[in-house]
Amino acid sequence: MSDRSTFWPANPDWATARIETPGVTVTASYGDRGVVLLSGPRKAIAELAKDHPGTLLQIAPDRALLVTKTDTGLQDGLQPAGIAISALSDAHVRFDIRGPAVAALLALGSPSLALNPAPKAAAVGFAGMTLLVEPLADGARLHVDVQQATHIWHWLAAALSVTEDHP
Repeated sequence: MSDRSTFWPANPDWATARIETPGVTVTASYGDRGVVLLSGPRKAIAELAKDHPGTLLQIAPDRALLVTKTDTGLQDGLQPAGIAISALSDAHVRFDIRGPAVAALLALGSPSLALNPAPKAAAVGFAGMTLLVEPLADGARLHVDVQQATHIWHWLAAALSVTEDHP
């Protein structure tokens, strides 16, 4: 039987992975921030998020991803306010995409991002996968399931080889 592990590209080293083209730079990071999934009433989620500075990405009416610079210290499980907390710090790879050609790249990956680069709901279809998009002042941050990260990384590299001359 042949070794199929050689068929698939190897995972990049997420600590140093970088794609640079004229107009777009993509960097990756993994496991260096506090990330928790909050499930429950929207009001209770907003109240809890006030005590933990970071970014709150709305996934569904009753779900949000809280991304902080450090571990939140929140315990997994059901909280008294009716919120279920699940730690996801090691579940996502983040891709920061920055530069003047970001809009063209996002449009290739998701027609909905071409129409609205700062969607209200963070979960969008992108390059055949569902991921979370966090708008940045000079680009976007993609939160990708670790199992899908290599696919998205290679998709970005291939797409940038086509879009590098776009404004």
